[in-house]
Formats: sequence, structure tokens, C-alpha cells
Amino acid sequence: MHQVTPGVDLKTLVPCYETFQCGMLSVPLDYTRTDGPNATIAVTIMPATDKANYKGSILINPGGPGGSGTQAAIGFGPLLAPVLGPAYDIVGFDPRGTGSSLPSAKCFTAEEWEIFEQSEIFSLESREDVAYALARDEVIAAKCAEKLLGTGKGSTIEEVGGGRFMDTGSVANDMLSIVHALGQEMLNYLGVSYGTVLGQHFAAMHPDKVGLMMIDGVADAVTWRAADLTHSMTDSDHVYEAFIVLCTKIGKNACPIAESSTNKTAARVNRILGSLKAQPISVFPHANGFRVVTYDDMRAFLRTQMYTPIVGFPPLAAALAAVESRNVSALFDFGANAPEMGLPTWYSPDQALQAISCTDFPDLSKTTVDQAWATVRNASHFSHSFGSIMSRVALECIPWKIRAQNPYTGPLGATKLSGKLLVANNVFDPITPLVDALNVVKRFPVGDSAIFVQNTVGHCVSTNMGRCAADIIGTFFQTGTLPKSGTVCEPYELPFVGNVSVGIKPGFHL
Repeated sequence: MHQVTPGVDLKTLVPCYETFQCGMLSVPLDYTRTDGPNATIAVTIMPATDKANYKGSILINPGGPGGSGTQAAIGFGPLLAPVLGPAYDIVGFDPRGTGSSLPSAKCFTAEEWEIFEQSEIFSLESREDVAYALARDEVIAAKCAEKLLGTGKGSTIEEVGGGRFMDTGSVANDMLSIVHALGQEMLNYLGVSYGTVLGQHFAAMHPDKVGLMMIDGVADAVTWRAADLTHSMTDSDHVYEAFIVLCTKIGKNACPIAESSTNKTAARVNRILGSLKAQPISVFPHANGFRVVTYDDMRAFLRTQMYTPIVGFPPLAAALAAVESRNVSALFDFGANAPEMGLPTWYSPDQALQAISCTDFPDLSKTTVDQAWATVRNASHFSHSFGSIMSRVALECIPWKIRAQNPYTGPLGATKLSGKLLVANNVFDPITPLVDALNVVKRFPVGDSAIFVQNTVGHCVSTNMGRCAADIIGTFFQTGTLPKSGTVCEPYELPFVGNVSVGIKPGFHL
């Protein structure tokens, strides 16, 4: 962030990033205390260009948890503005623990983390893998407790313990503080992924302060609060199957691992992955100097490419082909990371994922290695392809030592909203299944909420909006009009295939 002095409002902002404005807002660390220390929330605003028809602000959250909203405003604000309309300020903020906001969840120095992260394990294939992962997570939990636990009492953040106030309920209150600091009364909001959990909390805690709210790629806040993450993999295999089906359909010219049938393409991918188990590949030179590409690396890469299939499926196919042919030069930048030492504060790694999610979750510390291994095996029933990888996140909170001081424990719905709620989801999403979105919309008034679905694969509608989806979102924010609930939009583009008029067909079972 540019040099900004924290204030109790956002009336004084400084120019930043050429066309943006930046500010730092002081808010209560503990909203139940008037005499306690303050948290500081970093805010970046992309100003409205149509001042004559100014409609206020739209706060955005990019998910995570741990995603930087200030960076999202800079990176995605210009892409969202044509859809949301020119009469809105687009406001990104860094939730507590994230980016430039304070307290920070940076529990390691950049040098420590650069070394420690090399020991990460992504795919939990055995009880021994689970035991190793938990031991590693114990280190993170201990380091963060040392920095963030405090005693729950005192006059400074360090004494009280900043980690006790990184829960989603506290951040929902911060959003209302931001709205008021901007001189406005109602929250307009667009949240994706974990940002949908944050949106549900706000709508439940402050139903009379909801303006126009859209949640996209919906995680059910009820199951989130219970730390029930396994069901989030419900549709993961469908996304992977779409990769296999579309690759096979387009053929070798666009997908070099394609075979004559989906079964043969899937078998080929399995052979390629298995070859890395038998013989990892040494890559030297590599963009980071050197690297050993392992089965664990490729499984993790495969999973991340499921989030954004349009841009993710082609490089996945290319990487698999490079592994199959042992083409070291083609793997030069595989898994390359920017150096973490010397990065600005808001870019350097943090432990916000754990600090936020584990503080939201119940105490899991009595979970044994055997019980954790059972969780992984159960996850594989939901997703044969990704259960052993995606369950890794659920395990990270077992050793966590910090609990929320004032967790929100009320209902995660509302009988009445002052504004409108638009819920959006892709038909097949690798981490936020459609069933979550359907369950969430039922907890809000029929007249004040609606859901629409985009007939494609990937995480979140807004990352790959077709014309239909863009029209619905634009109409909602520009006029406040909801679509007919249950509307299905066709996508503009499919992975490998390119422009289409009709999306996927449900059911990619091989």
C-alpha cells in the first residue's frame, strides 16, 4: 500500500496505483469493547466514472479465505466495471489477517516460510502422510499462537491476541464500518467463494443493511461453520471428467494427451501420474533454479487447474504430455513461484487461510491421526480424483490453538432483507457444489432472493461470464431487478472447444 495514515473514516484518501484511491480505516478489534485496541483495514477504491448517476459503492471479496481485496480491486475492478456499471465505486478491502490490514497473520518471516513451505504435502495417500501433515501443521499452529494468541485481555493487540478476532463475524462487522466510513448506509456487495460465507454472515447479522448483494460460487456457511468441508467436493469429479471428455472430443491437436475414447484418455492420464510415482523428474535449469517434479506436485497442479478450466485445461494437458515424454525443457516454468523474500508486505505470504477458517471452526484438537485418516478416506468417497488432496485443508485446523473470542453463533439466514440477494453458481464447481447454493438461497426470503446457474464447469460464474450471466448481473446491480429464480444461462466458451451456444450436458460419468 502507499503510505496512508489510518483514520476513523474514509473521507481522506490518497491517490494510488495511477487511477485508484487508498485508505486505512481504524475499527474496533473487539466490537463488544469501546475501550480496546483498534484493527486497521486497508481499502482500495476504483472510483465511479459516471458521477452524475452515482449509485454508491460495491464492496468485493475474492475469497480464500486470505485473498486480498485491495489487490482484487486493482486486478479485477476494471474487468467488473463494464458489467456492474460506471456509476459505482468498486471497493476492495483486506480482511483482518490479510494483506496490509492489521492485525496481520504473518506468523513466519519470509525467509522462514520460503524454506518451510518446501516441506508441504498435498496429496494424502496413507495414514503416514496424514501423520506427517499434522506434524507440519503443528508447527504453523505453534508459530501463529506465539504471534496471535495473546491472553484475551489487555490494552494492545499483542496482549489481547489479534488472532482471536479474525473470525468471519468480525469481518462482517468491518464491512458495515467501511460502508459507514464511506458515508453510506447500505452494503452493496459481490463476494466469491469464501466471500459468499462472508456475505451470508453479513446478511444474517445485518439484514436491515443489505442493499444489493451477489454471492457467486457459493460455500454453505452452515457447513463451513461446522468444519464440514468434505461435501464441498461433491462435484469435483464432474469437473475432472469434463477435462477428460472435452480433451477427447477436441483431439490431439488441441489436447496432446487425447485418445480415441474417454476411457482411454483417462487411463493415459492415470499412467502419466503413476510414472511420476515410480520416477520423479529432475528439472534443471528451472525458472526457480531447479526443481523435482513429483506425483504430489502434479496432483496438486491438476486440482488447481480445475478452478479455471478455460485457461487451466490446456496447460494441464501440456504438462501431462511433457511428463509423459520426460521433456525437461517443457517443464522449465512448471510450478514456478515468485521469490518471497523482499516482497512488499501486502504480497508476502501469510497464514490467513488458517487464521480465519480455523478460528471459525469448532475446536478440532482432540482429533487423532486415525480419525484424520478416516476423514481423508471419507473425502475420497465424495471425490475419487481429489478427495486425498482437498481434504488437506480440513486437516490444517486440527492443531490450531486460537479460538474466536466473540464468534457469531446465530442463524445464517434471514426472514426479511432490506435489499436483494442474487445467488450464482456453475452447474459443476470443483469446490462449491451447486447443492450449496440451492441450500443457501432457501434461507432467505423468496421475494428478496433468487438463484441463477451457468451451464458450465469451473469455480464461480464471474470468472467466465457468458452474455446471459453478464446481463443478469448487470441488470441486478444497475436496476435492482432479480432474474426468475432457477434461470439457467449458457456459457460463451468451453475449455478446448472455444465459443459455443450450448454448454455442458449434466453427467460426465466415464
